[in-house]
Formats: sequence, structure tokens, C-alpha cells
Amino acid sequence: MDTLYKSFFALLRSGLWNREPESECFPLSPEMWEKVYILARKQTVEGIVYDGILRLPDAHLPPKDLILRWIVVIDALEKRNQQMNKVIGEMNDEFTTNHITAFLTKGQGVAVCYPNPLRRRCGDIDWSFSDKQTFEKAYERVRKRGIPIERQAGFSAGFVLKDFMIEYHRYLLDISNPFVYKYLKELQHQEFIHSGCLEVYGKKVLLPSPVLSHLTVNSHILKHLLSFGISFRQLCDSARVYHAYHQCAEIKQMQQIYRKLGIYRWVQLLNNLLVNYLGMPEEYLPFPLKKKQKADWMMMDILKSGNFGFYGSPFSKEKDEPQIKRKFVWLQLSVRFVRYVQYAPWEAIWFPLVHTFSHLKNKISR
Repeated sequence: MDTLYKSFFALLRSGLWNREPESECFPLSPEMWEKVYILARKQTVEGIVYDGILRLPDAHLPPKDLILRWIVVIDALEKRNQQMNKVIGEMNDEFTTNHITAFLTKGQGVAVCYPNPLRRRCGDIDWSFSDKQTFEKAYERVRKRGIPIERQAGFSAGFVLKDFMIEYHRYLLDISNPFVYKYLKELQHQEFIHSGCLEVYGKKVLLPSPVLSHLTVNSHILKHLLSFGISFRQLCDSARVYHAYHQCAEIKQMQQIYRKLGIYRWVQLLNNLLVNYLGMPEEYLPFPLKKKQKADWMMMDILKSGNFGFYGSPFSKEKDEPQIKRKFVWLQLSVRFVRYVQYAPWEAIWFPLVHTFSHLKNKISR
């Protein structure tokens, strides 16, 4: 790897695991620091990388003008997270009042696993529901309040509340293979008793169990890799979930679960990235790592696509808030199918089919 990626990964690992950055990567030139900043923002890990920067000696710090820009970004990031937590608390109160069982998934539910949750770039607020009836009840409550809400592909629904995108998901896990739905339903029922809680403004919000947290984060990564790609934020989420729950006894069954879902080979690829690039200790893994299975090609794919495929290369002319545009959709999907079908065949086959079916169903029901 060249200087840019070596320094980027050194700072990312430092911020992610609360340890000193590898000193051989520094100091950097002002031009290289600018590239690190752009890459961190495009991969939506500017808060984590900033935590790594704070551990550098004074002589190795970025130029003052860049530090000031970074501080402004971090301040806005922390305020946005606090505002989001307030909305989550208010929504949870409404769910409780109306006897709706909702789980906070991904996003802020995973942020709690970080050493500094407010430094994680927040996205949407995602809620999953215990069954179809509960999902429809929650959907109808939003519609009756006069808030525009749209059904989305993948049996979800989305709306905007207080400047936040809210997504309701009928299914907790992003698994498309219909032949494992019965197994997943039984697994979720078994894992309900192990559900966690997150305290938000004095209110307890339901979180998926450790096993389901693993599956939720990793299946979400696979779904986006099969479509447009992901950012480093999702890899960091997976690593922090591994760390948070690695001592839970239930995690020992993860290898068997992944095999039943037909994605075990792909999860080994993912684990390879988490250990070799993100510096995650192997003892956090729920089963032994296959070290012969190289995943460098997948890492390069992630670096190229940026945040959910919104960027075609690690650098574009617009440094901070570029215009989001996805090009050559079907070509990208075809290429991704060829790349991942050997590692998660059933998901690669069924994902576009289920996605298209749910999209058409939504159109018919309008």
C-alpha cells in the first residue's frame, strides 16, 4: 500500500481500538493530509480517524487549517447524533404507548458498541418489527398522522421526521434466500429472550440479541455489496459488534448459523478484512479465521465505491459534499453478481429477484 492508505488505516485502527497509531506512517505532507481527510469523509469514518489523529504527537499533527475544518465537522457530527438520539427516544415512547414492539437496528443501535458513539457518522434511523402485523400497525400510524411515507423495495417503508430519514423494516435481517425464512423465523423467536436495551434520554430502547446483532450488521453489508457497495463505516460497525459481544456464550453458534444461511464463505472474507485491514484481534472472531482466503480484491472494491457506491473513485473534485450520482446501474449489479456468487450463491441469486418482486408489489398496491 502507498503512503495514503497506510496512514489512513493507521489512524482508523487507532481511533477504532483506542490505541496509538503506527508511527512509521508519519509525518505527512499537507497535500497528503488533505487526501486523508477526503478519503475519511468519503468513507464516512471522519470521526473515527479524528480520534486517531488526537493520539499523534504534536510534531505529526495535520496543518492547523485542516484541523480547524475537521473540528467543525466533528462538532456538527456530535450534535447530529444527539439530535437523532432525542428523536429515537420520542419514537420509542410512541411505540410503547401504542403497544408496538420495535427494535432499533444498525445505526445508533450499533454506535453503542463504539468507544465514542457520538463520533460515528449517523445515517438513517432503522426500526425492525416483530412480525408483519406490527409492521403494518406502525406504518398505518405514520400514514394517519399525515406524514408522507413510501413503501420501498425489500419490504420496508421510509419517511422523514424532524429532518431524519426513518426506515421501518418488516424483516430484521437482510437475507433474501426464501428457503431459509422458516429457519430465520425460528431463530428470531429463540433469540428474543436475549434482546438487549439501550438507554436513550432515560428511556429503554430494544436492541437485537448478540447473535441477531451479528447477523443484522453482516447481512446488511452483504446486501449492499451485492448492489452498490458500502463504506468503511459498515466494516467498523461489524468489528465493534464482534468486540462488544465476543464473550457472549450464544456467539459460539455463529459458524453453524452462517453455514445454514449459505454465507459462511463470504463471512470468512469479511473477517479477513476486519483482521488484516482494521486490526481487529482474532480472539474477537466467533470461529477460526481461514487465513488462506484472501480478500484484498474486496477491500479495493470498497475503497473505490465509497459510501454505498456514491463515488466512483477515492477522490473527486468536490471535497466535502459532492453531488451523489450512481451510473451504469445494471452493469454494476452484473459485475457484483459475478464477484460474489461463488461466496454467497443463494444471496447473489435471490437478492435481485426479491428486490424486484417487492418493488413491483409496492407499485401494484399504490
